[in-house]
Amino acid sequence: MKIQVGVGCESEFAFFLDCGADEFYGGISDVPGHLYGGQNFSDEKTFLKAVEKAHARNKKFFAVANEVRGDLFESTLKKTLYLVKNGADGLIVRDIALLKELQKQNLKCELILSSLALCFNSGTLNFYADLGITRLALPEQITEDEALSLIKNKRRVGTEVFLTAREYCVVLNGFCYLKKFTGECICRAGFRKGKEIFAMPRPSLQQHYSSLYAFHKAGAQFLKIGRHPSKDYAKIIFKQALAVRELLEAGLDREIFVRKAADAHFKFGEFLLKWKEKK
Repeated sequence: MKIQVGVGCESEFAFFLDCGADEFYGGISDVPGHLYGGQNFSDEKTFLKAVEKAHARNKKFFAVANEVRGDLFESTLKKTLYLVKNGADGLIVRDIALLKELQKQNLKCELILSSLALCFNSGTLNFYADLGITRLALPEQITEDEALSLIKNKRRVGTEVFLTAREYCVVLNGFCYLKKFTGECICRAGFRKGKEIFAMPRPSLQQHYSSLYAFHKAGAQFLKIGRHPSKDYAKIIFKQALAVRELLEAGLDREIFVRKAADAHFKFGEFLLKWKEKK
């Protein structure tokens, strides 16, 4: 299983490149992309320099264009085409109109369907496969039963999964703006009334890792790490992903994997707490 990491600048990219990430993705500042508080590359030139360095290590680098505004549609199309024609290995997209325009160009690159497209079933996968997608990022909220038919699809569409034990939104994150009301993720912090907290139901830690085990066994090829506002936080998550991948590839049965993955989770949780205390 390969690990794909989201990056937002040259120094962050260099760190993950040296630490063994298999693939990368990032955006540029004037191409709309779904990003809360993180960072984009400043321009096409800076982005393509990172692509060149990735290729020198036989690594792939994808460009993000998973939000498309009507007033920026033409410029988004123009710039994504420029990035691909000048070295980017593919695009992460979800907009149907953009996919149709890209299909007309007969591009020889990978098109990754963003998790924000919320593909939960084979019918949706077939629809997007007809538009040229070659890989699918599974929505964070997908269940094991829903995911297995997508991972084992007959369209030769590859699959990416997030480390949802660390990166997970209870709500459908492509359409969630609840954070704007209080400055924090309501799905995690809950709603408060007096001393009581009313939180949305969410899978347990064990359920997250049990599903990841099943996704890996079914054939999911990529473990995806999202872009983060804090580079230090992202580094800890990446190191945890390395540990989880090692466990996935160790041939353990599900129960033992879940227990060991949970143990590693708490270990890296301690690192995160120490990091937060230093802030």
